[in-house]
Amino acid sequence: MTTLSQTKRILVPLDLNETGEDLLYYAGQMAHALGAELYLFHACKTADMTFTQQSSCIQKLRSFAERVFSREFNASKVAAPFDCVVRPGQIRDSIQSVVQDYQIDLVLMDAGARANKGLTDEAAEQTAAIMELVSCPVMVVPACVRYRKLKNLVFATDFTDQDQQVLFRIADLAQQLKAKLTLVQVYGEEERSQLCSYKAAMLELEKQLEGRKVAFRLLEEEDVLEGISEFSEKASADLLILATQDNFLMERLFSTNYMKTMAFHTRIPLLTYRQQKKKPCSGCCVNCKSKQEQVQLQAIIQ
Repeated sequence: MTTLSQTKRILVPLDLNETGEDLLYYAGQMAHALGAELYLFHACKTADMTFTQQSSCIQKLRSFAERVFSREFNASKVAAPFDCVVRPGQIRDSIQSVVQDYQIDLVLMDAGARANKGLTDEAAEQTAAIMELVSCPVMVVPACVRYRKLKNLVFATDFTDQDQQVLFRIADLAQQLKAKLTLVQVYGEEERSQLCSYKAAMLELEKQLEGRKVAFRLLEEEDVLEGISEFSEKASADLLILATQDNFLMERLFSTNYMKTMAFHTRIPLLTYRQQKKKPCSGCCVNCKSKQEQVQLQAIIQ
């Protein structure tokens, strides 16, 4: 029998401003629901840090958190226990070591300021960089999204290209949250010839997750990402989950160039797991083809 994995330690990179307050409130609610501990992480943006500066920075971070929690949580609903971590430099300079040192199970980030309802280039770049650096799952919370109980989780995946360990970790998270989990594969018209293999793989996953509160769906859509978004909205999803080996799909999901309409996934959190894929890429065959063409062009130039 597989041992249930628990999310016990959540790292929250924070700026001490209004955006940080919103993220901290969300983190407190989520940690409370999971029975997890928070590690509040602030990068002081200095080249180095003395012991006195570190103590002062920790005190500022602790006071900031206590002020937010005292305002947002009343006596009958105590926020999750927390500890404070400060480092010099930028977040990306030390987040990898912080995750390792504190055995973090999940990084919870804010999506940053938005332009035309999408991530700004700077925010998308920072989020992608952090996802590359850490081995644990990363959850991105869109700006201005307030916490609501995570009852319905949607995992957009490929049934024929699924890491069992990652699958069970996601199923365990759903169980920890007492939430319903739906695995959905959205495929394009050109993939109809593979439908039998998709159905066979779906049945195999159903056997692996037997006894859990999990549903499975196969959907054909003209645009895969639009299909994921539309399905998430119809399913009243509280969280969209991806398991990828790169950041292409995440970046495209939040891109202002992608959205034909105000996509639903920009109004709910996105949780990403790292997974080695058998297929060329996690996002789009066009992306892989473009990379291959760039490599070939560079080889010709050289």
